[in-house]
Amino acid sequence: MKAKALSVKECAWMSEDCHLVDIPREATQRDTLCLPNIFQKSKKVKPLTKTRPSPNCQVYYTARELLLEVLDREAIRELIRRAAGVKAGPNRQSHCQSREQSTDVSEEGYADAVTWFSVVLQSGLSLGENCNFGHDLNVKLDGWQGVLKRNSIQADLLSLTRLEDGEKLEVLSAFCGHITQRYQALHTPGPNLAVKKYRLSSQQEHYSLYLALLCDPSSGFICNMYLYCPEQLQRQSKKSVVEQVVRHLLRPFCNHRCVVQLDSSAWMEERLTHILSRLGFTIHFVPAVKRPPSSPPEGSMMSELIAHLQGWTGPALVPLSDPKGTGVDVFLPGLWVTLHVICINTFVLHTLQSQCSGKKVNLTQFTRTLASQLAMNSSTAVPVLPRLNSSSYQEKNVSNICKQRTNTNICGQVTVKGKHRCSSAVRLQNNWNRPGVCGLDNSGNSCYLNAVLQCLCSTVPLVEHLLDQETRRELEKSKCLVAEVFVRLLEEMWLGTNSSCAPVEARSVLCSIFPQFNNYSQQDAQELLLFLLNTLHDDLKKVAKDQMHCSIRQQRQEHNRYCTTESTIVSQLFEGQLSYITLCMHCDQQAYSTQTFTVLSLPIPAGILKCSIQDCLSLFFEQTVLTGGEQLLCSVCRMRRETAVITSLDKPPEILMLHLKRFGCKGKKQVKLRTNVAFPMKLDLTPFLSSSVHNVSDSSYHLYAVVNHTGHLNMGHYTALCHNASAQTWHLFDDSLVREVQDTLVQSPNAYMLLYSRKPFQKPKIQGL
Repeated sequence: MKAKALSVKECAWMSEDCHLVDIPREATQRDTLCLPNIFQKSKKVKPLTKTRPSPNCQVYYTARELLLEVLDREAIRELIRRAAGVKAGPNRQSHCQSREQSTDVSEEGYADAVTWFSVVLQSGLSLGENCNFGHDLNVKLDGWQGVLKRNSIQADLLSLTRLEDGEKLEVLSAFCGHITQRYQALHTPGPNLAVKKYRLSSQQEHYSLYLALLCDPSSGFICNMYLYCPEQLQRQSKKSVVEQVVRHLLRPFCNHRCVVQLDSSAWMEERLTHILSRLGFTIHFVPAVKRPPSSPPEGSMMSELIAHLQGWTGPALVPLSDPKGTGVDVFLPGLWVTLHVICINTFVLHTLQSQCSGKKVNLTQFTRTLASQLAMNSSTAVPVLPRLNSSSYQEKNVSNICKQRTNTNICGQVTVKGKHRCSSAVRLQNNWNRPGVCGLDNSGNSCYLNAVLQCLCSTVPLVEHLLDQETRRELEKSKCLVAEVFVRLLEEMWLGTNSSCAPVEARSVLCSIFPQFNNYSQQDAQELLLFLLNTLHDDLKKVAKDQMHCSIRQQRQEHNRYCTTESTIVSQLFEGQLSYITLCMHCDQQAYSTQTFTVLSLPIPAGILKCSIQDCLSLFFEQTVLTGGEQLLCSVCRMRRETAVITSLDKPPEILMLHLKRFGCKGKKQVKLRTNVAFPMKLDLTPFLSSSVHNVSDSSYHLYAVVNHTGHLNMGHYTALCHNASAQTWHLFDDSLVREVQDTLVQSPNAYMLLYSRKPFQKPKIQGL
């Protein structure tokens, strides 16, 4: 595959498009009778129920969620269902036709499709045609070649390029049809629509493919689209090209009594007006390829929203076997156009429905940001998009959409959360007064970092210590970079007045210390948590050493000196101790050892759909026998013997962090275990304590944070559920989106990490809180 910049430029209808042909009377009557059936078919798409809640009630969606609501798994199935037949060849046509009907898209296949689409969108979408992506685009694409070659969707798409042009257009038509139906369910346009025609070109070379759009000229929303080759339409019907195209675009809106603007080059001596009036449309002809007089002034928000209606330019992927890039393949350019229409509509709806936030993102910036949120990897730092709410831009008394809420991961996994009332998604933008409840903006696949930071922000003893004035002064003296940045973030989350903030400084510092996180690919939240705690521990040890050297009590005992310099709030809270008893199976010789831990990584029982956290703990602490190459050297036998190992909890930590080992291997393939692990709000570790623990009450724990992971090994999305000690309520943190939830909804089959405290947290003692 290679990259090429393609342009979509508005153009007029040609005389051959409007060529008048005498149509037999019988054909006209038959076509008229068919139209009511088509309209009845389109009515089966049920729009979302609209209610009129209070003005403060707003349902928020990310741009990623909105795009994947349209570009769902069924859309991908429509796109690639014929690929199996093409791969099988002409001799197996009948067998493959049945395969087409049963083709389903797996989770991995869907993720591959989203990754491929994110590559197409990577370099953004520019308005007009004076845009040259040049060398940088090809360099960036070269970096993606390894991902693309392993991508199943690319093989399917390349096989579809071997179809005849007519068959390619059928595939694209089915794909566009599904996309159009999804948009009909999401948005209802106004009564005034416009039909526009565009031509595709690349570096002064023109394709035989044309694009027609039905759009709302007041907002720029694209209601329907049609990709066609004029020569093919002329061969398959006696109707003029313009009539076929306009009919196709308007079919879903029959009897809506819309007023349709049409380029005056499609005049056809009023014949088109007469035809469409029978379908319930009023046609207004406007000057050829010119902006209507009612267009908003330059620089206004609405002018920015409709600017793409004049045309756009963006990068497309074309086969390497296409040296000219014109007149050879219409499938990939057509797919490129469709994907960018989806992206444009996402931009329009997102901008219109979040204009009250005060944040503005232009189309190019929006496209790049959206691509980074879809991609498995990204090499570009991107801004954070404002959230989407459901209010209509045309009415002050908005109708908010109460719909089945979908939560989508950064790279394409969609999971249905179920219906909820609008009141559960209330988000106050001004006068925010919920200490410790603060969303964190996603700065490009940073959900794993945000989830970890939310859990640490909810760990009250840690917050109290770090926000103590004395601790802060000592940190500044010792120049502890990570701890200082983390403290500033905690201060903003607990004492700030905003509902969300951007942890850009924290991410930058961490990436400078740990190069493995210095990219925009998805990372392991558990791994990051360990690195972060170790670094905080080291910074706080440095403070303790500086305090000791400055103290007049320098002549203290060695034991006390060790405790002062090696123990910090991190070790005091998060460190526990395991004990191991090894028993020689030959001579019964026993040996005792201990190991300090911060996180317990628990195995999940294999081959079952549901288990409990107690089952995972039992599996971790069960007695094991080391045989074969794992045998240990016995000090009595003086040779390697089979050894039994008994593990127990010697010192329970104040904060117990449990990590569920969901990622493993199945043969040579790495997979994610989707076992639903049930976990209680109160956890008892008594069965796993060693005999040396006398105070059994230390083994009782209270849940206060959960890190969830949706998706699979290569693509996923992290969210956090945390209990706020001040309000004594649970909140869901999905990057910058914050939503209060009932404690009954904390249980989740996507749990990846669980954080328990020995004592329930109370409101933290922070100066200024």
